[in-house]
Amino acid sequence: MSNEITQVKGCEFTTDELQRFHHYYKYDWAAAGLVSAPVSKRIQHFVETVDPGIDSNRLQEWLHTMGIVDESEKSEQARLYERFEHFDFAAAVGFNQMLADVYATDDVSKHGVGERMDQAKAQYYSDNIEPLVYSEYREYKEVNAPKPVCPYQDLWDPKGADKESADTNKFANVRTIDIAKLLDPDNVDVLTIGAINLFIDAAKTAYDQKYFAVAVVNSRCNGPEPMFLPALSSTGDCPATLKAAMRLQIELRNLNKTKPLVFFANGVVDTSTLGILMSTVDIVTSEMFCVSIGSVSQSSQKFPLSALYDWAHLSNHQAKVSKGTAEYIMCSPDLVLRSAEWSTLGLGIGFVSHRKFASGMEQILLAASCPPPHTRDALRKACAVESVYSGPSKINVWEQEILKYFAPLADGKTVLELADELRAVKAPWAEKYVVFANAKESNNVAKARVAGMQRVRGMEYSQALALELSAAIAWTAGTTEETKLFSRSIPSLSDLLSENTHATPEPQRNGALQSEVAGECPFAKMYRKNPERFKHVNLGSIADHHSLDL
Repeated sequence: MSNEITQVKGCEFTTDELQRFHHYYKYDWAAAGLVSAPVSKRIQHFVETVDPGIDSNRLQEWLHTMGIVDESEKSEQARLYERFEHFDFAAAVGFNQMLADVYATDDVSKHGVGERMDQAKAQYYSDNIEPLVYSEYREYKEVNAPKPVCPYQDLWDPKGADKESADTNKFANVRTIDIAKLLDPDNVDVLTIGAINLFIDAAKTAYDQKYFAVAVVNSRCNGPEPMFLPALSSTGDCPATLKAAMRLQIELRNLNKTKPLVFFANGVVDTSTLGILMSTVDIVTSEMFCVSIGSVSQSSQKFPLSALYDWAHLSNHQAKVSKGTAEYIMCSPDLVLRSAEWSTLGLGIGFVSHRKFASGMEQILLAASCPPPHTRDALRKACAVESVYSGPSKINVWEQEILKYFAPLADGKTVLELADELRAVKAPWAEKYVVFANAKESNNVAKARVAGMQRVRGMEYSQALALELSAAIAWTAGTTEETKLFSRSIPSLSDLLSENTHATPEPQRNGALQSEVAGECPFAKMYRKNPERFKHVNLGSIADHHSLDL
């Protein structure tokens, strides 16, 4: 191997030396019983037992260059700054009161927010722990910054390497709901009625004023295909499961009106539980996030009608979504929505890489500790700071086809008419739609979804939920024809959810049924009781009204 200095401009070490130094850092110090040993003792052990030919003086010189020295060699100033950097500000009493100033600006660049955060930390530390001058700290860090002289550095000291999981317990002002702790240990692959009721109970505790925000996480999100929000249980009493899930959705939406509710979706979300996830738009995803929403997926065929109202009103979100996009998504036979598509649709507020998800989550939760009324703004700005580009969306490239073929579905065109049109296109992308149109199960899913969206667009929110629930119950009972699913009269949501089921009855709060949606339009309630009173009213003029403003 060449001894030429070719690694980094200004590097004073040869390739052979750097490889030997790298071997030093790969060494298993735990097996040698030297995990806590000083650097000098480690060098002595390595030279005597591993690589007698290494120059210990050169190795120590390189370690100094990288900013790695024995504790005894550190100056008092260096020790002060290390204590400052290792101080746990998330658990520091009163520090969260300073966060409003950190995020009280339109500058949400990582550098700008990071500098203001460091200034706030330095001020708190100096006022409450020990004297520290921020300007001197910054100057010291610039002068003593490690020099990038080792091309192997990312192998033994990866920049930005994340911890395995976020420590959510230290954020006292954030109520963390861990899905993993709610699931049945013997049945972690599905969301049972018991797990849903535990979820509801956890959400109810979050109304306590000591909590400024609510975070939904899943500590079991690991492995190649981590599951964040599993499928609704399809065994046993399906109607009871669907009603429990609807109660949870309503509870989360009510909670989200009182304080920020953020999902850290670092894994797979099943189609049947999309209504739960879409209870908020404050959703942070990673590259592990995905939803197999295609009509041929097994979950879509079991529970195809989740979150109909949200999909029907997709254009209400901040993202510019072309007309027909929801229909394109609902009709696609094999579409998998990932973070790029989710962001394009305006359904999330940030993308953090899986590798840095735990540390990014902690930074966002620290911002969520900011007292109201600044909490939601601070949380979203922290998401913007931690977020990176999620990649190109698979939906945007089909905008012309969406407008031409799928937008008319929103105005009454049927799925069968769409299939006939696509048969004449003679293009590979259209062929798969023709294939799925010939398959009875996936065809029924698409027809039910499109018909459901057409129906709920003219409804008030609570009434739309009642339609979705009644149709979903009918679907699990074997009714798949869209005319039968959506032509029936719709009972009120309160009546649907108050019917006897095997689910544990939900307690009442302030004398109101849990099934009622806070802020529901009073005219919609009167209309359901006596539609004749409103026969002279142009309902089209209020068709766009819904109770949530997320």
